[in-house]
Amino acid sequence: MSRKTTVSALVALAIVSSTGVSQAADTAPLRYCHYNGTLSCASNFRDLVKIATFGSVQDAPLTPPGGLTALESLRNRMEQANPYLSSIHFSNPDWTGSVLSIAANGCKGNMPRPAVMNLNVIDPDFDNRLNSEIGMNQCQVSPAQNPDRKGYFGDARPYGWHDAGTDLYNQITSFSYYPTPTQAEAAKACSIGAAICRLETVSQASVVSGEAKPVAFSTNCSSTLQTRALWWETSVANEESFTTEYGQKLTIGLEFGDLKAGIEASFLERYGHSTTKTTTFKQQDTVNIPAKSRSVLYKTPMYQVLSGTARAKINGSGVVVFLPWTVKQAVNDGSDGLTWDEIPLTAAELKDPALCPLSAGGVTRSL
Repeated sequence: MSRKTTVSALVALAIVSSTGVSQAADTAPLRYCHYNGTLSCASNFRDLVKIATFGSVQDAPLTPPGGLTALESLRNRMEQANPYLSSIHFSNPDWTGSVLSIAANGCKGNMPRPAVMNLNVIDPDFDNRLNSEIGMNQCQVSPAQNPDRKGYFGDARPYGWHDAGTDLYNQITSFSYYPTPTQAEAAKACSIGAAICRLETVSQASVVSGEAKPVAFSTNCSSTLQTRALWWETSVANEESFTTEYGQKLTIGLEFGDLKAGIEASFLERYGHSTTKTTTFKQQDTVNIPAKSRSVLYKTPMYQVLSGTARAKINGSGVVVFLPWTVKQAVNDGSDGLTWDEIPLTAAELKDPALCPLSAGGVTRSL
């Protein structure tokens, strides 16, 4: 089958209206069919939806409303009524015209589903005639030029259209389903090189305060106030992470795979220094410790935070998942972030040689 221009009209992961899609109307007789191993056809779109949803959705329009915005609510209701729905296809590039819906176990869970669907097997009248598609029940659809997903094929998408003059217009003869990975699965694919991952946006920069961490203590076992000087050192772990489903955070260290270079460059541009796995703080402080007391020194680190989104394109399928990412880096920001907590020593502690040795008025330690 001849190739046309190498321009892809597949839409990205976004809900768009049909106003931005050029139309090439299908002039052949309209067909409205549903396939679940056998083909059932109806006289209009409303009756097709009834077939595809076991009669649960009965108020669909007589013809497809056109555009993803108009179809979104209907799609959600169809999915709720039939979890086995996998895709719905249209003969025009704007989700109108003839319609073929397919139930092949959806893409939720681990139910078996066909590796490829051939239109000449389902219904030859739809072969080389379908020009827009919608994945159902978390399926992403990859259309192909030839049977058995051979020849030119498009990356998997939840929504796609193919305008006149572009690849796959009136050329789709087969397609495959790919489940949409979770964000955690996509993030792992980025870190191990199983996806092509690129920065999509760098959207937010901020400086935030961390949690106070004890870094040193000193005891004064005498009956008079004591002034002590002590060195202390502590390390604070930094992180790069993806925010996954339900706000969960997946921390994978400083191992963002393909994203590493872009994230590091963005961090350098914003803050003027590189990221590290840890930030070490070390200094000497002079403290006044009341009589018969223990003073504990706390360090509250300041973090520079940069966040945005990444685009993960899974190898082999072309399935695209968008991932929120965050870099959190502790820094010396010009304020020491130190506080002291003074606690009276108990009678038992005053007799404890580890805290109050006989040869000295107390001890000073870095934690």
